[in-house]
Amino acid sequence: MQKHKPLAFLLALLVSIGLWVYAVTVVNPNDTVRISDIKVRIIGTSELDSNNLMLTGGENQTVNVEIAGRRSDLKELNSTSLEAIADVSNIDRAGSYEVSWTLDPPSTVASGDISLVSTNSNKISVHISEKKERPEIPIEVEYEGTLPDGYVRDPAVLSTETLSVVGPTEEVEKISRAVITVNLDDATETLTDDMAYRLLDENDEELELSSYVSVSVPTVHVSVPVSCYKQIPLKVSLIAGGGAELRNAKCVIEPSTIAVSGSEEALRGLDELLIKEIDLAQYYEEQTWTITPELPAGVTNRAADPTVKINLTFSGLTIKKFTIKCSDIERLDDESNLDFGEQTVVIIVRGTVDAVNAITEDDIIITADMKNDYDPATKTVTLKIQLPADSKAGVVGAPYTVQVIDKNS
Repeated sequence: MQKHKPLAFLLALLVSIGLWVYAVTVVNPNDTVRISDIKVRIIGTSELDSNNLMLTGGENQTVNVEIAGRRSDLKELNSTSLEAIADVSNIDRAGSYEVSWTLDPPSTVASGDISLVSTNSNKISVHISEKKERPEIPIEVEYEGTLPDGYVRDPAVLSTETLSVVGPTEEVEKISRAVITVNLDDATETLTDDMAYRLLDENDEELELSSYVSVSVPTVHVSVPVSCYKQIPLKVSLIAGGGAELRNAKCVIEPSTIAVSGSEEALRGLDELLIKEIDLAQYYEEQTWTITPELPAGVTNRAADPTVKINLTFSGLTIKKFTIKCSDIERLDDESNLDFGEQTVVIIVRGTVDAVNAITEDDIIITADMKNDYDPATKTVTLKIQLPADSKAGVVGAPYTVQVIDKNS
C-alpha cells in the first residue's frame, strides 16, 4: 500500500476533477432565459408626497428581459417571482420622466448570481403632478319631482356638510361643489339614505375625475324630513263685558291663517286655532297685540314670521269718567289701623250714549273689603264697583285699587 499511495492520491484527484467538470457542464451549467411581463414596482412615492407631488402615470408597466445565470438559479425566476424596481424619490418637480429600473430577484437567488443580458427597455416613463388638497368642498342638495298635495319638506340634514378632496392640482382646482339629487315624487314620509354625489365645475358641468383623485367619503347620509301640511284659520274669543256686547267689537287677525306641518295624527282635527281670549271689560280703547300662537305638540309653524297681529276696535259706544272721593267708599270688615292713602279714584263707565248719560255719580256704589281684599305686600285694596241693576252700561278697566296706609307700620 505504501508503494501505491501516490498513485491512489492521483487517482482520487482525477475523479474529483471529473465530478466537478460533470457538475459544471452537465448538472448545473450556465444558461440564459427570456422572461416577459415582469411588473415594475415604483418606490420613493413618499418622498414625492413631502414635496407636494404625486405619481399620476406609469405605475402599471412591465418589461421583458433576458437573464444569464446558473440553470438552478434561472429555474427560480419567472414573471411572478422577479420584479423590477424604479425609484422616483429624486424627482422634485412636476413633469414626465424616464426612470431607470433594476431587477429584484426572489430571496432564493442572490442578485450577484444572475445578470441582465438584454431588455426591451432600460427605462420606464412616469408622470408626476403637483398635489393639492381642498378640505372643504361644499355639498348642496337639489330636488327633483313634486311632493303629493298636502305635504311639505324641511331642509335636508347631512352627515357632513363638506368633502375633503386630494389629487392632482389640475383636476382638484376644477371642482366647484358637490351635489346630491333627491327625488320627491310620492314622498309622504321622511326620506333617509346613503346617497351618492356629483362633483361639478363652476359651469355646473359634471366632472369625470381620474382615479388619482381621492374623496373623504364615497357617500353622504341624507335625511329630508317630509310631513303633512295644512293652512289653519286663526280665531280670537271675545267675552262681552264692561258695557260692550260682541257686536260692538271688531277683531282683525293678520294673517288670518297660518301654515303648519306635522304628522297626520298631529294635524287630524286641527281645523282652527284659538290664539287669544279677550275680555272686553278690560279695554275701552283700540288695542293691538303681537303674539306667537301656541301650537299643539308635534305641530310646526312654517311661516317666515311666526308672529300674528291682533287689532281690536270698538263702535257704537262712549265712555264717561267719574271721580269718586275715597271717603265715599264703603269700607267692609274695617280695620281701624288702615287708612286710604289717596283722596279720589277715577272710575270709567262705558256703554251707549243713552246708557252712559243715565248714570250719575250717586248711582255708583264702591265697596272695599279691608280684610279680605287688602294686599299687605302692595299695600293696596281692591275695590268692588256696582252700577244700577237695570243699567246697560258697564265698568271697564277693573280691577280698581286704592293705596292704603297702615298706621301701625
